[in-house]
Amino acid sequence: MKSIPRTLRRLALAALAATAFFSQAEAAPIVSISPATQSIAVNSPGSVNIIVSGLTDPTGGFSLTLGFNSSFLSGVTFFNDPAAKFGPVPLDLSLGFSTGSLDLFFAADATATQASLSAAQGASFTLATVNFLGLADGLSPLTLSNVVLSNWDGSVNLAGVGSTNGAICVGNCAINPIPEPETYLLFTAGLAALAMRRRRRAA
Repeated sequence: MKSIPRTLRRLALAALAATAFFSQAEAAPIVSISPATQSIAVNSPGSVNIIVSGLTDPTGGFSLTLGFNSSFLSGVTFFNDPAAKFGPVPLDLSLGFSTGSLDLFFAADATATQASLSAAQGASFTLATVNFLGLADGLSPLTLSNVVLSNWDGSVNLAGVGSTNGAICVGNCAINPIPEPETYLLFTAGLAALAMRRRRRAA
């Protein structure tokens, strides 16, 4: 008879642990691109914000890579922490633009406290604003990778940080669309079939 209450107690503890796990997973911060999609003309500017949302604790810094298609877009300028949420004298170690990517690395003012960062940042704010110029007709994905958010003093990274990507259409996107993976597979299969056919004829 003692085993039944013990089993029920274990089940209750397991349910509490699962609830705590899922609530933590749901509370994980998300870094996203806003607007997620937009259209600009060739030789015209476009701008996106990189936003963090779902913060339950303040962040003392971030690093990430924003990828884009340099055939259709040119990176022009970027502004980290445009609303000064990291304190008056933050540290910007960003590498900037290279071909098809933008590398950002930014840390809060060394005098900032957990309370001051929490009051300034809230649950959501803009990490960076990025400006582009449309170069040619086509659809450029905007991909976030290597996304890291630190805790308020930079001693550890926040767990479970997610990211969502975006895209910019320059001019007529139907001219130079980004091929789907299935398109690549079909193209490769077609080339393989042609190669086999030539071998058979040669034999």
